[in-house]
Amino acid sequence: MRNFLRCKFLITIASVALVSSLSAHAAEPPTEPMLRIDTGEHTAIINRIATDNAGDWLITASSDKTARVWNVLDGRLVATLRVPTGSGSEGELNAVAISPDGNTVALGGWTQFNNGLKQTIYDYNIYLFDRASGRLLRRLTGLPNAILHLAFSPDGRSLAVAYGDGLRIFSVADGQIVGEDRNGSASFSVHFSNDGRLVTTSVNGLLRLYRFNGGNLTLLVKRAAPGGKRPIAARFTSDGRHIAVGFDDTSAVNVLNANDLSFGFAPNTTGIKNHLTTVAWSRDGSTLYAAGSAHVDSGDKRQSYIRRWSQGGAGVALDLPVAGNTIEDLVTLPEGRLAFGSADPSWGIVDVNGERQIFHAPTTIDFRESRSSFALSPDGTRVRFGYELHGESPAVFESQNRSFIAIDTPSMIPPQISAPSLVVTDWKNSYAPKLNGTLLKIDSYTYEKSLSLAMLPGSDGFVLGTNQNLRLFDRRGRQRWEWQAPGEAWAVNTSQDGRWVVAAYDDGTIRWYRTSDGVEQLAFYPHPDKKRWIMWTPSGYYDASPGGEDLIGWQLNRGKDQAADFFPVSRFRDHFYRPDVLAKVFETRDQTEAVKLADQESGRRSITRSISQVLPPVVEIVSPQNGIGVSNTNLTIKAVIRTPADAPATNLRVRVNGLLQTTNSHNSQVKSEANTQEITVNLPQNDAEIQMIAQNKNGFSSPVTLRVTWAGKKAAPGSAEDNNFKPKLYVLAVGVSKYKNPYYNLGLAAKDATDFAAALMKQKGKLYGDVVVKLLTDDKATKDEVLDGLEWLKSSVTARDVGIMFVAGHGMNDKLGNYYFLPYNVNPEQLVRTGVSQNDIKLTFANLPGKTVFFVDTCYAGNVLGAVVTSGLINELASAENGAVVFAASTAGQLSQENASWGNGAFTKSVVEGLNGMADFRKNGMITAKGLDYYVDDRVKSLTKGLQTPVSITPGGITDFTIAVVGK
Repeated sequence: MRNFLRCKFLITIASVALVSSLSAHAAEPPTEPMLRIDTGEHTAIINRIATDNAGDWLITASSDKTARVWNVLDGRLVATLRVPTGSGSEGELNAVAISPDGNTVALGGWTQFNNGLKQTIYDYNIYLFDRASGRLLRRLTGLPNAILHLAFSPDGRSLAVAYGDGLRIFSVADGQIVGEDRNGSASFSVHFSNDGRLVTTSVNGLLRLYRFNGGNLTLLVKRAAPGGKRPIAARFTSDGRHIAVGFDDTSAVNVLNANDLSFGFAPNTTGIKNHLTTVAWSRDGSTLYAAGSAHVDSGDKRQSYIRRWSQGGAGVALDLPVAGNTIEDLVTLPEGRLAFGSADPSWGIVDVNGERQIFHAPTTIDFRESRSSFALSPDGTRVRFGYELHGESPAVFESQNRSFIAIDTPSMIPPQISAPSLVVTDWKNSYAPKLNGTLLKIDSYTYEKSLSLAMLPGSDGFVLGTNQNLRLFDRRGRQRWEWQAPGEAWAVNTSQDGRWVVAAYDDGTIRWYRTSDGVEQLAFYPHPDKKRWIMWTPSGYYDASPGGEDLIGWQLNRGKDQAADFFPVSRFRDHFYRPDVLAKVFETRDQTEAVKLADQESGRRSITRSISQVLPPVVEIVSPQNGIGVSNTNLTIKAVIRTPADAPATNLRVRVNGLLQTTNSHNSQVKSEANTQEITVNLPQNDAEIQMIAQNKNGFSSPVTLRVTWAGKKAAPGSAEDNNFKPKLYVLAVGVSKYKNPYYNLGLAAKDATDFAAALMKQKGKLYGDVVVKLLTDDKATKDEVLDGLEWLKSSVTARDVGIMFVAGHGMNDKLGNYYFLPYNVNPEQLVRTGVSQNDIKLTFANLPGKTVFFVDTCYAGNVLGAVVTSGLINELASAENGAVVFAASTAGQLSQENASWGNGAFTKSVVEGLNGMADFRKNGMITAKGLDYYVDDRVKSLTKGLQTPVSITPGGITDFTIAVVGK
């Protein structure tokens, strides 16, 4: 169990004598921006989970330094809670609790900041958040050791803290200590009974039973846990009669008498070879659950399971496989349901029958056991990895061009683990690696563990990847450099030209380091969905696939007593979207030099200021609460807009169910850096998702979302308020096969646009009251005509309508990577004057009030103008502020296939088939955006035998909607 070793380390560094001086010397969290991965899910072990009494909310706390609030009903992410964090482990969350009423969330763990003095003083903090708004309410301070577990009292007035020195209880209202037992032994778990007792486990093997009346803590019983030496979790039944205990040193689970901790009985654990460290009782006490590292292996897959016993633990045992790695925590919910969190990291909910109702799979690739399959090209620019455990489902990424290529690429070299005169042993999952029989120096004090190995070319030394560092040793075993790792280094390799060390980590990233000094130059995160990815330099320059640019972002602390801000990198797209810089990194091996060289070639000037000097606004909704029921179509929202003093907010965009809306607002309070607004929005007579986005001179804020449930009278069928009211569809279809310069001619682009328009014309009188098409093909598709078509869309589409644009033909990128569609009369040497720019298209879609969809196919095979990259265009159009659903014919590095026998390009053929009924998977006569995406993806891959992979991106805040209908 990974966390147990860390806990042992934490308690050794505590200094009890310094507690009295903690508050006077507590340090501030760092102020420099920190680049983080954020996939919308956890990217590191989920240490603890918690739920409220009603079972409405589930909170997950992770070593990735975030806690996330989930709606139990549908598993939807409601909020991400961000504590102040620092480098290394500072900010990792080991513990979470939510008050019984569901209003307050408590977080703790490795949550301290050193005072910067010569004599280190540790001041560990517990952060209390308002669950509904995500605001940090207050901070409980003065703990001299890491927080390992948290529990609210049944009345919600007190918070019990199990930490490295024992037990402490705080008053939630004022933060005062109202109970304490500093027994000098780390407590792993604390749990309240409904009658005011509480039980703790500790590293010295003792269980302690207390009574707490709100002001006094009394130790009732202290005794060694029967059945094991390291009790981890102890939980009361709801009636307070029994306590279940799980262990880290035995497969046993024991049920004890809750009055005196005497042994009652041991549930059947036959067949369990590992440990059941976490336990939980059903709400009525009739069912006992336990889980931990117990698992079964099936082929190459591992399934960790929950063991369930009926009859209060005395009945028949049943195993429920639910996750791929250790299950760290369990909590029970109403109606016999059970939630779990794992080290994958994944989480889910099983129903009373043991079936998974909700499951959030890991969003990081599991690089374990992939050492031998982790291969590099000789120059280190290409990397082969597996999307699945043991290197299965392989892929090859070409880093210089940022594209995936054929997996049978020759000259891919796996890591060499032996060399003449260099015999490294005990390096695999070992605390004591050796070179030629001599121990290598790694940090035994922090339980550093060797995981991976790769020899340098020419037998000049080797690289060791551990759970904490990347270390390079010379051939004599002397360390030349070390670099703090972002997680376990499951695989490592070196390029044959001696320039690069490349490592794969448990946070799902692959990173490139200079062999000479170990300084990181590039990081790559491929999403397990096999579509999205992002690559970046440590300073934040990036390139990304469609839909991939929000997988990382910048976190900024705002002091000890404020929640941290987080800005996805897309908020700084104009400054940091630099594919050209990434290409130069492999040439220069220095990100700073790469920027200079790329700037010289493109003629642009890079940003010279810090991220913190070009911040967009931050929007926080004060009221109403998420999920509120409404029965009035007018809703007033109170929101705070925070923005830098030198960059006031100039615009506020509101979308309701994806539709841009004009709002009525006024300032109720104005400050230099904060502006409180009351905004009135118009709601449909159904459930709604409201997005608010503010703008200043630096850019747009991240969207903040408010969901409301319609509790009023439903709209009359066919009325203007009814969702079934038929909108108008406006289609701008542009396709150029024959150019003014015939050298650029294509085959089927014009026919693609014509056939696409015809397919949508069939929807007139069906889904849409009217369909109006502007079709521009070949010599009719001049730049002026295309721009006029964009203006036509802008002036025609209302909030009740749908606007669609389709483009097929040549595309091109300028030196800065900006996209241009090439109309009939284009001169590629004069793109600005003769091409239709990305900005022209964006400005149209950003201001369309209705639903908007963009189809693009401009990467044709045989393109005489060279490769074109549409990722920047797609990501910009699909960003929340612009709100377009985008369908693209292919991913970066791929070419669009067309074949006369198909009658269209593969993309358009698939889209038209889907609109004509093939995408009606539910057989209900409706073609939705998601259904069309699924059909087009599968059909294009089939037609092109995997050579082309289409992409579809839907902005957040836009729910799935119907594009076409089948039949009458």
